[in-house]
Formats: sequence, C-alpha cells, structure tokens
Amino acid sequence: MVTHLDSDRALVDEKEDQFGFVGIAKKLAPSIIEASKGDGMVIGLEGKWGSGKTSLLNFLQAELKDLKDEKVYTISIAPWLNGDSSPLVLSLLQPMSKVLEQIEIVKQSDSHSKCINKEQVTHLSQLLQKYGPQTARKAALVANFAGNFFPGSQVLGSALEKGADVAEQFIPTEQTPTELKKQIAEKLKDLDIGFVVILDDLDRLEPGQAVEVVRLVRSVADFPKVAYMMCYDRDVLAHALEVGLNVSDGDLFLQKVVQLTFSIPLPEPFDLRYQFFNEAVTIYTESHSQEMEKSILDDLRKAVDREGSGLTTPREVKIALNSVRFVYPQVRDDVYFPDFCRLQLIKTTRHKLYKWIENYLATLSVIATHNAVVDGYERTEMGRTLKELLPAKGLGSVQSISSLSDFIPGISSVEEDDKCVFISTHQHSVRESIKLKRLASPLHYRFYFALTGPKAALRDDDFENLLILAHENIEALENALTDLTTQYPHSQRTWFEHVLNRLDDALIEELTALQLEGFLSAISNMMDTALSKDEDLRPFYYSLPGKANDFAKSCLKRLGNIAPTELCSIVEKMADGLALNWLVGHFFLNQLYRHGVIGDQPVHPDEWEISEGALQSATDILKSRLSQPKDNNEILSYPDISSFLYGWSHIGNSGEAEAWVKDCCQSDEDFLKILNSLRGWAMSDRVYYPLHQGTIDKFFDFNEVKDRLEALSVGSYSDEAKDIQLAIKQGEYLR
Repeated sequence: MVTHLDSDRALVDEKEDQFGFVGIAKKLAPSIIEASKGDGMVIGLEGKWGSGKTSLLNFLQAELKDLKDEKVYTISIAPWLNGDSSPLVLSLLQPMSKVLEQIEIVKQSDSHSKCINKEQVTHLSQLLQKYGPQTARKAALVANFAGNFFPGSQVLGSALEKGADVAEQFIPTEQTPTELKKQIAEKLKDLDIGFVVILDDLDRLEPGQAVEVVRLVRSVADFPKVAYMMCYDRDVLAHALEVGLNVSDGDLFLQKVVQLTFSIPLPEPFDLRYQFFNEAVTIYTESHSQEMEKSILDDLRKAVDREGSGLTTPREVKIALNSVRFVYPQVRDDVYFPDFCRLQLIKTTRHKLYKWIENYLATLSVIATHNAVVDGYERTEMGRTLKELLPAKGLGSVQSISSLSDFIPGISSVEEDDKCVFISTHQHSVRESIKLKRLASPLHYRFYFALTGPKAALRDDDFENLLILAHENIEALENALTDLTTQYPHSQRTWFEHVLNRLDDALIEELTALQLEGFLSAISNMMDTALSKDEDLRPFYYSLPGKANDFAKSCLKRLGNIAPTELCSIVEKMADGLALNWLVGHFFLNQLYRHGVIGDQPVHPDEWEISEGALQSATDILKSRLSQPKDNNEILSYPDISSFLYGWSHIGNSGEAEAWVKDCCQSDEDFLKILNSLRGWAMSDRVYYPLHQGTIDKFFDFNEVKDRLEALSVGSYSDEAKDIQLAIKQGEYLR
C-alpha cells in the first residue's frame, strides 16, 4: 500500500487531468503568444497552494510548444530554487541570452516579416550579458567576489573594499543600465522575436526575494516582446511584499505590477469529494480483498459528503488519501472505515478541530475507564473552544456542533459553555460504538489517532492452536479460553476478548461444523468466568457478553447453512452450559427479543439464527434449571445479577424471579446488594451509576424501597443506603 502513495507531483500527463486544466491551457496559450508579441505584459496566474498551478503551467508549456510559433520562445524559471547564491536578474537574463545564442539565421518567410540575422542576435545576447551584472545588487556581487578571492575571511572593512575593486573589473562601465536597457528594447523590436517567461512558485520566496522578483519584472527587465507569467498564491505573495517593502497593502502594490490576472478556477462542486470517495472505496477493497458492504458504503458516502465539503484543492485530497492509504491497512481491524476517512478529512481541512476531537475523546475515555472527573474550568474551556471552532447554528451546517454530535458523543449546541460537552451518553449508544469500533468507542478511539494497536497481540500459532482444540478437544479449548480471560496490563481488552475480535464473520465462514460446535460449547461453559474477571476493570463490561452474543449468533447462522440437522441439539447443549448468568441474562434473552416473544421489535424470520422449535427446547431446559432450589449466595456471586434476574423473569416460571428477590431481600445486606446490581451507568463529566425507578419496579415496590432506604440511612448500613438514595436521584435526573 505504501508504494501507492501519491507523491503530489505536478501533472504532466493529460490523461491524469481530472479538473479541466488541459482545456484551460488550450484556451490560454494563444492569448499568451499574442501578449509576447506586444509591448510587454505581466500576467498573474493566481491560486492557493495545492490548487494545481504548476500542473496547469505544465500543460500550458506543452500547449505553447504544440502551437509551434517559431518566433516565440518559452523560458521556465523557479526563482526560489536559486536561494541566495545567484542574483535573480541573472536567473532570468542568462536563459534569455542562451536562447539567443542558439538562434540561427532564418529565411524571410513573407514580405511582412523581418529577416533575423545572426549578428543582430549575437549583439542582443551580448547586451543581456552586460545588463545582468550591471543591474544585480552590488552587495550580492561584492560578497560573491569577496568569497571567491578571499576564502575564509570576513567580508568586512578593507576586505569588502578589495572585493568591490575586483567586482568593478568584471562589470562594464562604458554604458549605464538605463542605456543598456534601451538598446535591448530596440533590438528586441528589430528582431521581431518574443519570450514567454514563466516564473513559478513565487509564493515560496522569502520577502526580500519576492521584492526582487517584482522589481525585476516591473522595471529592470520590463522589455517589449516579453510576456511574464507569474504564478503565485495572491494572499501569500501580497503578505511577503508587505514585509519586504514595509508597505501596508501588498495586494495594492501587486496590482501596480501585474496587468492581467487569471485565477485557477475552483473545482466543479463535488469533484474533490467524488475523487476522494472513489479512491477511498478502492483502498478499502484492496485492504480487505472484498467489496464494501452497502451499510459501510452508505456511511462512507455520508461522511465524505459532509466533511469533504471542506476540501478546496486537489492537494488536500491527496494529503487526506495518503493518510488513509498509509495507515488504514495497519489498523483496519480496530477502526470503522467511514469514521477513519471522516477523521482524515477533518485533519486535512480543519486541523484545530481534529486536535480538539483527539483531546476530548481522550478525556472521555479516561472518564469511562477510570472514573476520572473533569473539573468545571476544563469543562468550560473545552466547551468554549468547541463553539469557536464550530460557530454555526444551523443543523445542516458542517460548521455546527450538531453536525459533530452525529459521531462524537456527549456534545450539544446549548448556550452554556460548560454544558455543551460531557453530556450524559446512553449506554446503548456506547455499546453500538464499541460493537462497530466507531470513533466514539472508548475502546477504539485511540487507534484513530495513535495509529497502533495494543503493545502485544496473541501470537498466530497460539490462535491457530485454539482452532485445533475446537475441532479435537472441547474441554481443553474451554480451559484455554478461561486462561485468556486475564486482563493484559497494557490493553483495555482481555486476551479472550481479543480472540472474539479475531473470530469475525469472514473467519467463521471457514470453520467446520465440529469447530463451530466446539466454540459454542466452550463459551456456554466459561462465559460467566470471563464476566467475573472483566467486570471490575471497566464500567461497560456489557461489551464482552455482547461480543460473545454476536459470535455465538454468527456460529449458529453458519451451522444452519452447513449442518442444519444438528443445529437443534447443539442449541440444547448450550442451554445446559455452566455459564447460567450469560445464557439466561444475555444470549437466550436476546433470542427471545429477536423472535418477538418479548418486546415489540422482532427481526424477520430470515434473520433468525435458530428456529422457533430450537428456541422453545432451549428455554424449556433453562426453565427446568431455574425452577430448581437456589443457593442465594451462588446467585449473589454472579457477575451480572441484574441481567440474570431480568432474563429469569422472562424465561422462568411466572413470578419465580420476583419471589426469589423478595425472599433474598429479607437480609438488609442482600437487599442493598441487589439494588446495587440493578444500577445502570451514564457518562458525562464522570461515570455515574444511577438507579431508575423503572428498573426497581420490576422487582420491588418503589415507595417501599425508598422507605426502607431511609430507615437504613441511620445505622451500620448508612453509607450504602445513602449511596443508593443518591443513585435514585441521579436516575430521576439522568433519564
């Protein structure tokens, strides 16, 4: 992929022209030829950096050559390449002199043209050779001669005078520069030849050099039959003139020099976005060796349509695409491609906003993972800066905060600076971000900026060993996966979660029926262990059971295609697994939603992973297991009690879960523990753990809970009771 990076060289091949520069060159060339046959003209070709000025000049020079006007000669000069080593006037006059030396005697072609003779050409060439040193800055010549004749000495005092004496020996003194210029002008008219002098990249010059070039084309080398094509960014060159000449308006001064200007036309609407979009699709296809899914394609189109509106030059397109080409193949498994492209566009066109996003997401991630707190001053400053970066109020404007809130969590366009950032984010939104590896994901955002994955990764041979165990030894696979549930110290992910990430849909399509069954059996036995080791490390531990759900669904979908007759028995074996917390509170509860047994948003039967019969058989098995006598301490030790209780209330016999809660809560300690387990979480300037009335109502009488907590707020459980009372108040606020 690196070999495909765009070096941003100016175009020379007409086939690569995407913005109509060839057509512009064909229209401009004849007019420039005519300008070189008159009294002299300075033409300004204006365009901002990266707009394609040099590419247009390349096509223009090719077109001038194709016109084959034998009496017009084109010279191209880049003054900024000369640095301080040579006076700029010599950079121009020496090439003109060289052209004259190469001109041969030409025959008179018709009665209206003048014969060009070699003596006239030679004389003009000699005049130019004298005129150049005469008009070059004396200080530059003195320093040059002093450097040549007095190496190692400081060009001061007598040394400077001696250098000047030497210089005088090489500068003709019989004619003044004014006299020489007059003779050159007369010879150019007599010879009836013209020059087109192209001066590129004037906006790269230092202020002193910029002044020198302007002085050169306006007065020193202002000859008839010479058309100067000056190429520059108007704002940049005007500023350089202001500094170099100490004038207040460099743009006004430039107008005294340039008689005609032509601005690089803006690209057609959507041309730059269209170019970025098409090449981004190609990058994705090459990186993944497959076509982009429609949902990703649609998200990419939306991202480019919005953020690509900030593109103004072809160079910006190349810079953004190079970032995608260079980095995306290295992080493709940890980022969402449309978000990655969106961020590169922002980085290219609005770099300050890019840095704000990086800082904000870094802070948000610390809040999510470590319970950090953002103080009021920092919150206000981040909100104020965001408003300065995105001042527009309209919902549809790319310069509005509302446009950013589509993919950056916890921001709003409210008036108060401190309230437009770190707003409470619903946990469902965070779940979806983590699942899709979006920029908003606390687990994945850093891949978009740091451009590196975890400091260590599971070795390929270790991963391949898991695939072998899935086929040959399910018990050994279960033990291996359990061992991988230890949190790696430099990552937010356990090794087990890393395995789930690698077992994506593409790899699952390559697994055999035995391997699929092996993985399903293993996670049905060890998922509770994985949850118990994961929950204390981050508040959004739901992401792990969610990933396990997705993995199990993909495995079952694949089994339904390659071994449909075995699917029901495998689902029944899953229902008998040891990980009752995950099976009841997550996987089979999710299946009930998907089938429409509970909830009001079922998926189409074509999207089911298991049949109605298989689901019924599995829930019957679970119902029987849930009806057996329970050890309160066993359930209270589950890593996700609330999910288990909620699943039990839907899968078990009616009222069974509620009766267990009532019996268990006779103990104040267990009562507080269950209430704590029912708390959700929300994230704004910190992580909150609110307790909503709707959740309490599933298992308790809300008013009775409030009264009991009030009674417990005095005594040995006062701290715990007050904490839950606060959580209930937060639940009323963070709806």
